[in-house]
Amino acid sequence: MEFPDLHNEKGKLVDTFCSEEKIAPEEVQVIASPYRICPLGAHIDHQGGPVLGMTINACTLMAFHPGADSKVRIRSRNYPGKVAFDVADIPESTGSFWGIYPWAAVRALQEKYEVAKGIVGLVDGMLPGCGLSSSASVLLAYLHGFAAANGLAIEPWEYVRLTRAAENRYIGLNNGILDQASIVFGRRGYLLHIDTKEKKVMHLADRLGDGQYRIIVAYSGYSRELTTSGYNSRVDECRQAAQQLSQMNGSAPAEILSDVEPEGFRSYSGSLEPHIRRRASHFFDESRRVVAGISAWESGSIETFGKLMSESCRSSIEQYECGVQAICDLQQIVSSAAGVFGSRFMGGGFGGCVVGFVEPDQAAAAAEDIRLSYRKLHPEVAEQTAVYLAHSDEGVRFI
Repeated sequence: MEFPDLHNEKGKLVDTFCSEEKIAPEEVQVIASPYRICPLGAHIDHQGGPVLGMTINACTLMAFHPGADSKVRIRSRNYPGKVAFDVADIPESTGSFWGIYPWAAVRALQEKYEVAKGIVGLVDGMLPGCGLSSSASVLLAYLHGFAAANGLAIEPWEYVRLTRAAENRYIGLNNGILDQASIVFGRRGYLLHIDTKEKKVMHLADRLGDGQYRIIVAYSGYSRELTTSGYNSRVDECRQAAQQLSQMNGSAPAEILSDVEPEGFRSYSGSLEPHIRRRASHFFDESRRVVAGISAWESGSIETFGKLMSESCRSSIEQYECGVQAICDLQQIVSSAAGVFGSRFMGGGFGGCVVGFVEPDQAAAAAEDIRLSYRKLHPEVAEQTAVYLAHSDEGVRFI
């Protein structure tokens, strides 16, 4: 099935918000903050590696209006309860697992900017906890909302920095900038090549479009929660590899693997502990796959691009050693469906989604086959699973 129409979803959200808050529609602002896919570049953005990202037509929507004072009141259509706090007196906790996101957004902003006004908002995510960076998506919605309410002019790369600061320091996720940069710089009809070390973004035009492929998004039914998974420990192991390789190589101390030359890894990889060697091996192999993927994309070879995606997923499982059984099962089902060029899991492999590219004329049949096959294999989450057909879309914006 297709994702819901954005403008219809906006209309329903505004109607509900206006009814609850007793305000006129013209007083409401709406932010669309899309989800992102990462066809290639798995688990290397936190090491300064090159990555590929694309925003799709599924998103977090937030209807809001600036508060009259410093109070914040937010309700989510996805989760129970309400979040309320005062930006003039930030509490230690909001008492809500989803309320940490607006709280973290304010904390990150207040490190540099004056945030005196709160917001009143209603948030709705099309597929929260799906491994398509819904956490960065909702954070960027909050950051834009608080910035608008307080008259803050913030540049795109500053939004990337603020989102990462909120995640690293206040949510406890040691990620890189793939998610944030993809959502900030996303553009319909383009694949993003993100140099996470130099902090540069290049827009690669789509030579094929919907006429040559569709994007499959298959949700496993298991929500992703990276702060309680093995995600942070894998990041630590990559940093250990960088430190050890730089010492063995007699070079300047390296904190991340992009500071290590590939020749240094080849010369000294045998001296690393096996699990540390596997993490570094994934980094250098995946970096090469990204380069190969750019060539395939620019030449219009979706078949080669798809094969690289599947190779990336295999490396994530074998070298990076992530991927719970259900998500590995789903990836196998997606890749085996007729017309699918290749696939890999999102969300670090710790739940979430599998994303694949498929021939357009076989997309609907493949999506249904994937849905039925996975539900048969994992009936315990049959009601939570879903398979969507998506396309590229614009980055975060007011609509």
